[in-house]
Formats: sequence, C-alpha cells, structure tokens
Amino acid sequence: MNQLPEENSWSIPQRQAKAGLLILIYKSAIALVKTFWPLLAILLFRENKKGVDTLEIALIALPVFTLVISLINYFYFRFHIARDELIIRKGFIIKKTIAIPLYKIQAVHIEQNLLHQIANVVKVKIDTAGSEKTEAVIDAITVQKAEQLKEFLLQEKRLSANEEVATPPARDIPVMRLSLSDLVKLGLSANHIQAFFIVLAFSISLLQNLEEVFGDRVIRAVRDSSSAVGVSIASVSLVAAFVLIISVVVSMMRIFLNYFDFQLSESAQGFKIKTGLINTRQNLVPFSKIQYISWEANWIRRKVGLYNMEFHQVMSDDQRNKKQRVKVPLTQFTYVDKLLTHYHGLVQPTAQADYRIHTSYTFRRTLLFGILPVALLLTVLLLINWNPWLFLLVGWIPVIALHAFVFRRNFRLYVAPDALQVNSGIWGRRTQIIRWYKTQQVFLEQSIYQRKKELATLYLSTAGGTITIPYISLKLAQQIQDYALYEVERTERAWM
Repeated sequence: MNQLPEENSWSIPQRQAKAGLLILIYKSAIALVKTFWPLLAILLFRENKKGVDTLEIALIALPVFTLVISLINYFYFRFHIARDELIIRKGFIIKKTIAIPLYKIQAVHIEQNLLHQIANVVKVKIDTAGSEKTEAVIDAITVQKAEQLKEFLLQEKRLSANEEVATPPARDIPVMRLSLSDLVKLGLSANHIQAFFIVLAFSISLLQNLEEVFGDRVIRAVRDSSSAVGVSIASVSLVAAFVLIISVVVSMMRIFLNYFDFQLSESAQGFKIKTGLINTRQNLVPFSKIQYISWEANWIRRKVGLYNMEFHQVMSDDQRNKKQRVKVPLTQFTYVDKLLTHYHGLVQPTAQADYRIHTSYTFRRTLLFGILPVALLLTVLLLINWNPWLFLLVGWIPVIALHAFVFRRNFRLYVAPDALQVNSGIWGRRTQIIRWYKTQQVFLEQSIYQRKKELATLYLSTAGGTITIPYISLKLAQQIQDYALYEVERTERAWM
C-alpha cells in the first residue's frame, strides 16, 4: 500500500472528530424526542401539578440517558484500514464490526448538514457494490481528513482491483451549474399539486397529534377561529389562489434546499455532484453503477426546456426500499446528450425498429380502472342511500379513458442492437434508455384477456429498477426476451 505521512496513517485506529460527540448527542436527542414527545407535551401543559412524580423523573433522566449513550457511541467508535479492507468497529454492549474490501468500494460521498457546518465537520458515506447490504458511515471528521480519506480509498480501490493508476487522474470537467434564475424556473414549473397535498397531509397529521395530546379544547378553538374565516374565503377563486400560493412557496423551498449551488462535473470514475443549501452533499455517480437512465418533464417544463434526469444505479435491498435515486435537473435538452455519453446515446435516431402498444390497451384500462370500480361503488352507495348526486361518479370513467388513450398514443418502443429506448407519458413525457447487457431478468406476464389476444406485458429488470412494456404482441415480447438474454450471455462487459 502507498505510504502516507504519519499524521494520516489509516492503519492506526482513529476516532471521529471531537465535534462528533455533539453530532451524536443531537441525533440521540432527536430520536428520543420523536419517541417521547407526546409525554413531554403532557408534562409541560397539564394542569393540577402536585410535586414531582414518576413521569417528571423520567423526563429529567432522558437528557442524562442521551448524554451517556452518546459518550459510549463516541468512545467505542473506531475506523482504520488493514489488509486491504476498511474496518469500522462500534458498540459497547453489542459490538459490531464492519469490514469492506477496498475493491468493492464504488463511491465515497461527503455530506454536510447545518449542524456539521457549525461544527466544521462532514459525514463520509462509503458506497459499495449492489450485493452489499451494509454501508460504512463515518458521521463526523474534519473536511481535510475526509478529502484525504476519500482520495486514499479510491486510489487503493484501483490498486486492489489492479487498475492502471500510474498516471495522475485528469482534472474534473465542469458540465453544468444551476444559476439563481434556473432555480426560480424549476420552482415555478414544479409539481405544485404534489406540494399542496404534502402540506395538507402535514396539517391533518398535526391536528390529529394535537387532539391526542390536548384533547378537544384545542380542536374546538381551531374550529371556532376558522368558522369566520370560512365565510370570508367562500369564493372558489380565492381558495384556488390560496392553494396555488401555498404549493408554489413549498415547491420553491424544496427546490432551493435541494439544488442550491448545484454543480455537476465529469471525472474519470463518474459524475461528481455537489448540491444543497442547508444540507450540502458531494456525491459520486460511478459510470459502472449506472443501470439505466431516464428523464422526464411535465407539460410546463417541456415548454420552457426543463427536464429531470435520473441515474438508476446499482442498489442494495435497503436502498431500493427507500427509493434512492440520483436526480439531476436539466435546464436545456443539450445536457441530455452530454450525460448520455458514457452510457449510450439516444436510441431513437438509430433504431432498427419501433413499436406501439396494442389498441386494446385503452379499452382494458377503462374497463378495469373506470367502468367496473364505478359500477360497483355506485351500486353499493345507491343501495345504502339514494342520492342522484352520486351519478357524478360516472365522470371518472371518461377521465380514465382519456388517460389510457393519451398514454397509448405517446408510447413508443425503439429497439437497437445494443440498447432499448421507451418513450411514454400522459400529460408529461418520460424517456428510458437501457443497455441490453445491464438486464438481469426478463419476464412475461399475461392476463386471461392477453392470452386470448396473444398479448403480453414485458418487464426488464435491472439492479437499479424495472422497465415495463405493456400490451405488446406475445411474439414481439418473446423476441425481446430471447435477445436480451442472448446479449447478457454474449457480452463480456460486466453489468457494473
């Protein structure tokens, strides 16, 4: 192994920075507050207090317990490198050792939230191959040491994998950076309906929690204070304007928090991304881990040339459950070609064939998700209580029919010798590109109706997600399945 100066000898077990104790105390305190906040609220606002009881003693003991746990976690955390492995040991009662071979390290990410910035430390996350379920996290070390550890791990990873490292790595090539005007455009064109329902769900949850803690008094006060307001904003236009303002504000806040000072550059290993306002993140997207690439835009963003690209990477089971994706906001379509360079260009211009889904898709979707549910629900409700207004539910059927018709009209499947492209969408547009050799599993699905019509739905499964191709002919689905499996067996390139 390469020898480093003594002060950075990674073979010697090291603790986190002293500021890491502050981080641990904060995390333990937040976890306890989330668990016991109803008890805390009751103790603070209850009436008829008489002396010190068991609950108050427990409340006093919680901070002490938090401090003790944090001290134990801090003093029993060690990390070092030995025998070409990154080793992390932690725990006092339940001891845990994590050993990650250096050749399995895919990326090293550096993150810094507001508390890290105050303490002048960063969090280092070690990303491993998709088959690994454990990620190494060093929660608090100095910025300088984090950068040195990152470079050392990646260099040793290349040495362990017998990769060429004789020449110094090339400098990173800047690809794109978001300006303030770009952030404003992204915020104004975001999905405001989604933001509104997030606010609505939060408000409902907050009211339910208040009712559980304080009883009916707070709820009655909220209802009494809102009754007069309800009369003043009875106008539908005012309500619509209020909803729009709330959703726009929330969307703008999310965009600025997530993408402030967004920078993307290209290195020899992959794309480097730096972003965030309060929680800053420095992530690496290795080229080898990208399984397929997609980008999409709603109707408004398409008109102004904004897109949201996703790199679907190799993920462990835990990551897949959290639906972790690397998202890149694009302010012009020319960036698509630049970001596809190391994977595969657009398939559509060079495709040898293109296909659409079967015409029966529209009727079947309308029947299964429109006609049958409405008929069943309408019958049950009319039997319970006759009301002619219930027939408004029938309006759901043309909505589903329109969605199915537009989806079928926009769907295209483009096939080339080394890749496949799927274009889809209803009111927006989405494009997915996958290299054949990245496919891990291809399987067909047929309903009773599809068997009669000799149709099938095809699923191309990768380590980063699944691409669905619905209602194509059975013969075409079998040809795609056979060709994908043939390419996987024939191609010598590794899928990651």
